[in-house]
Amino acid sequence: MRIAVFHPGAMGSKLAAQLVAAGREVRWVPDGRSAASKARAEEAGLIGASFADAVGGAEAVLCSCAPQGAVDIAKQVGAAGFAGLYVEANPLSPASLREAQSAVPDATFVDAGVVGPPPTGGPSPTHLMLSGTAADQVATLWAGTAVTPMVVGSEPGAASAAKSSYALYNKGKAALAVLAFQLAEKHGVTEALIAQQTRADAGSLKDPALPEQLRSVAWRWGPEFDELAETLDAAGLEGDAARALRQVWTRLS
Repeated sequence: MRIAVFHPGAMGSKLAAQLVAAGREVRWVPDGRSAASKARAEEAGLIGASFADAVGGAEAVLCSCAPQGAVDIAKQVGAAGFAGLYVEANPLSPASLREAQSAVPDATFVDAGVVGPPPTGGPSPTHLMLSGTAADQVATLWAGTAVTPMVVGSEPGAASAAKSSYALYNKGKAALAVLAFQLAEKHGVTEALIAQQTRADAGSLKDPALPEQLRSVAWRWGPEFDELAETLDAAGLEGDAARALRQVWTRLS
C-alpha cells in the first residue's frame, strides 16, 4: 500500500517509519519543509515526491502535524480529489474535526489520536486511538509494529476525545509544573519546591529546567490547548481551565 504523510515532524516521522518497517511505501512532500524535516524523512525511509504524486498515487493519507495546520492540509488533499483512507491524527476539537472531515468528502475519514511518546519500541507504549467506519482497516496498517492501535469507536470524534482527555491531564500537569517553577523562582524558593519531588505525586518537580525544556514544544502545545478548550466547551465542561493553562505556553513560545 502506498501512503502519503503530512508531515514528518517529531511524531509524524516516527509513525511513518513504523509504516515503512511494516512494508508500506510512504511518500512525503519536501517542498517548503525544513532541513530538520528532510533529515527526519530520510531517517524514516520516506520517499520525497511532489504533492500531486504523493496524494494522487496514495491509497491512504496520514495527517500528523501541529493542530493549527490540520484543516488546511485536509482542504488541500480534498481539493485534489483524494478518495482513499484519510487518517486525521491531530488533537482537534469537535468543530475542527468536522471541518477537516467535510474538506475530504470523497475520502473514507478516520479519526485518530496518538497517546504516548513517538514509537521507538521503548517501555512506554504508543497508543494510536482510532474511530470511524474504517478504523479496523487503518489499525492493520501498523500491525506488528511499535505502534499499538486501539479502536475506540465507530464514529469520528471518539479517538480525538480519548487523546484530548489524556492530553488535558498530561500536558496540563506539565503546565502547572512550569507555573509552579516560575512562581518559586520569583520568590527565590526553587530549592524548597524541588525538595517536594520525593512525594508520590510530585515527579514533575524534579527538574527546575523544565520550563526551558518545554519551550521547544510550546508553539505546538499552545494551539492544542485552544482545541482542548473548545472540546471542553462542547462537552459542557470548563473550557476556561484549558484557556488559562494555554497562557503558560504563550509565554514560553
